Formats: sequence, C-alpha cells, structure tokens
Amino acid sequence: MRERVRTDDGSWTLESERYGETFRSRRGAVREARHVFVEGSGVAARLAARQTTTVLEIGLGTAVNLVLSASTALRHEVPLRYVAIEHEPLCAEAFEAVELEHVGDAAFVAAFLAWRRMWSDAGPDASLRHGAVQVDVLVADAASAPLPGAADALYLDGFSPRVNPELWTDEAVRRYAVALAPGGTLATYSVSGHVRRALAACGLAVERLPGPPGGKREMLRATRAPCAP
Repeated sequence: MRERVRTDDGSWTLESERYGETFRSRRGAVREARHVFVEGSGVAARLAARQTTTVLEIGLGTAVNLVLSASTALRHEVPLRYVAIEHEPLCAEAFEAVELEHVGDAAFVAAFLAWRRMWSDAGPDASLRHGAVQVDVLVADAASAPLPGAADALYLDGFSPRVNPELWTDEAVRRYAVALAPGGTLATYSVSGHVRRALAACGLAVERLPGPPGGKREMLRATRAPCAP
C-alpha cells in the first residue's frame, strides 16, 4: 500500500512510490480537484446548465476528479461521459484508502469500487454506467495512445513535468488539444512556461487563473475556439 497522506482540507491522498509526489495536493486534495478541474474547466457550470458533457482525463490517479464530476452530474441529472487514460491504475484497496465515499455521491463510489474489483490486468472489459454517468477507463500511456476526441473538457492531471515529462511534451500537448471539441477547455494545475507555450502553439487561448484557496497561486485553462456560426 502506498503511503496515505492527510491533506490540509481533511481529505486523503496517496504518495506515489514511483514519482515521489502525492497524487493530489497536500494543501487540500479535494479542494484542488474541485477548483482546478471540475470548476476551472467549466464542467460544473455546464452540468448546472444541464448540458450533456464529455470529459477526458489524463491520469485517473485516486479518482477524486471522477467522483466530483460524476456527483455533480448525478445531482443535476445530466448525462456525463467520462473517459480516463491511466497507465498504472490503482487497486481497489488504494481507492478505498482515500475514502472516496466522503468526496462525493456514496452510491456512485460503491459502484465504482465494485467495478474496479472486476477489472482484469488489461483494465475493465466494459463501461461503468450509473444513472446518467458513463465511465470508461483506458489502461494505456496517454502520451502515445489514441485519444477519443470531441471532449468538452480535458483534465490534464498527470504527475508534474519535472518527474513525468513524457505527458507534457509538445507532441503530447498537441494531441490533447486535438482531442478537444470546438469550444472545449483544457484545465491543469501546472503553470510552467513550457506548458503554456505548447498550448498556445496549438492555437488554444491560454489563461492563468487563480489557484485553489490555500494551494498553488495559479492554474491554467486553455480553450479551443468554437466553430464559426
């Protein structure tokens, strides 16, 4: 079992043995996930406006982003398709260790954990369907695997460019940009100059926004231009 870490907002995260970083911020795991990804990408606003939404996540991690997004969709009774690309999925026991039932909809978390226990080494054989939510986890290297397109939001949430540079190369970022639907948004906690320049080179409108309270000072949001009317 990876080391379990209590973060500043009272929620749990885990420390990666491979990368030497925690999966979520020590300054508030749930607070960061909600602010940067669910709200920062515009997904929370889309679902509140009852817009069917597709999310592509690079790095499932401890599934906090998934649980928060799914819980929001279930609360508003809006269809959500959530696709996560993860090279090394955590086991069910690791997900249980971060107490996801305290993060969002407990019935969804129970369904997700039961689904996780059924996976083969290659990953799940079928989608998880729970209410208006469909979840697909693809066990693959996001830097090179084919990515589904037409994402309304992309959560770029791999380990940092310092320890996991393969996910943040110019070519990887270009592939993420192509996966966005017109008007789609990419959100990430990283504000590195290299990442900003790579996103801008793809023709995305890049913004530095305030980071989560008590956490990193800034986050990034990059938006693909909508289709011309």
